[in-house]
Amino acid sequence: MHLNHYLDHMFNAESVAVIGASNVLGKWGFGIISLLLRNGGRKVYPVNRKGGDVLGAKAYRSLGEVPGPVDVAVIVTAVKDTPAAMEDCVRKGVKFAIVISGGFSEASEEGARVEREVVKIARQGGIRFVGPNCMGHFDTYTDFFTIPFKNPVRKGPVSIITQSGNSGIAVFAQGWDMGLGFSKYINSGNEADIHFEDYLEYLGQDENTGVILGYVEGFREGKRFLELAGDITKRKPVVIFKAGRTEEGARAAQSHSAALSGSDAVSNAAFRQTGVIRVQKIGDLVDTALALVSQPLPRGRRVGVISMGGGLGVISTDALRKLGLEMARLSPETIEKLNSVMSERWSHGNPVDPGGDPIIYPCIWPLLEDENVDAVMVVGGVGMVGGLTALMPIPDLLKDDYARFMEKSEREMLADLERMMDMMKRHRKPVIAASMVSGSVVKSRVYEKLESNYLLPYPGPERAAKALSRLVEYSEYLGIARGK
Repeated sequence: MHLNHYLDHMFNAESVAVIGASNVLGKWGFGIISLLLRNGGRKVYPVNRKGGDVLGAKAYRSLGEVPGPVDVAVIVTAVKDTPAAMEDCVRKGVKFAIVISGGFSEASEEGARVEREVVKIARQGGIRFVGPNCMGHFDTYTDFFTIPFKNPVRKGPVSIITQSGNSGIAVFAQGWDMGLGFSKYINSGNEADIHFEDYLEYLGQDENTGVILGYVEGFREGKRFLELAGDITKRKPVVIFKAGRTEEGARAAQSHSAALSGSDAVSNAAFRQTGVIRVQKIGDLVDTALALVSQPLPRGRRVGVISMGGGLGVISTDALRKLGLEMARLSPETIEKLNSVMSERWSHGNPVDPGGDPIIYPCIWPLLEDENVDAVMVVGGVGMVGGLTALMPIPDLLKDDYARFMEKSEREMLADLERMMDMMKRHRKPVIAASMVSGSVVKSRVYEKLESNYLLPYPGPERAAKALSRLVEYSEYLGIARGK
């Protein structure tokens, strides 16, 4: 059976057994079985050597007692008991396992010996497995979660392979705040059987994955990674946070996931050659993915900036230029168009500063239409309807008038958003927004529309500029954007 068929089982199992299921709050066997039972959608079998019940479900003393077939076994046992658990899986006819347990090759020579024994048993029995020393996986489209706890996560087009479970959880937490949706998650752990490269190949063919994120400490099959990445990035972006850059970090990677980190300079060159977007922070994975799933790829590096105030325009300009992007020279026609929708106080150049007036969407249209502009960055203004309440108190006498004003403003802004998204597609130009939002903004229908289209503003011009630079980088790799 091809590995992809095994991975299909992992993501869409009809039945799952948890070996080491527990009633003890805080144990991994408790968290995993609790989430599986709560989600439903498949047969769930708790396995505990004491029998009885686990969280109200009948527990089986061994896998052999389970009455039906088992597609996937989740192993949450002590290291010394893991070989026996894998042998039970072989006897039961299980085809796929997820070994959560830690303490193997990442910990000691004895752990490495037990890990090799587990691999030998699995291979002889025709089982493929994730881990050991991992935090499980999930698929939002099949609602199958083997992680021990469930952070809020939206269904969406982004999948992640991570050699660190907690780093993956951090991505979900930040992704939730930015409105990002996820398809699949795999914490590969020690990769004793299935490697990062195997998951990459699978996600490269997965129709529910539009962007692939990766947290990597080291590659087991470097040459194969380059071949896969070079092929996949022509169809969908791959964004990697490569840790273990320093000598000390590489040693930490070895003790964390038994990964061999390799030369950072070689990694950089390999990523550039194959079109992989390398980022330097966990948060950059989210910011870059958000831009890639929502924005058209720009055809160049020339950026038009609209900022709510001169200072933000200066900050934005510095951020863009430091990243190698260019400030677009606005055409005379664009200047005239802006003259017609803005007061005479506006800056009459790029960055566009309204001179104390609020940013309105008609300011964006001329920049999207300008042949000299490849991308637009808006700092302040986009999605901010509702923020007035947070900035100033509304007297009781004006509350009815304010409510009518807000209703009218929301309708107009929703229509403007539709027009902006249409123009982005038509002119093939991204519009990256940055602004700090308040609670009243988050509750607005405009904010909800931005969120549903992965267009939430970044919380600052520096992050917005960096995300835009990644879009340009990928566009240049594909030959869409003109290079430097």
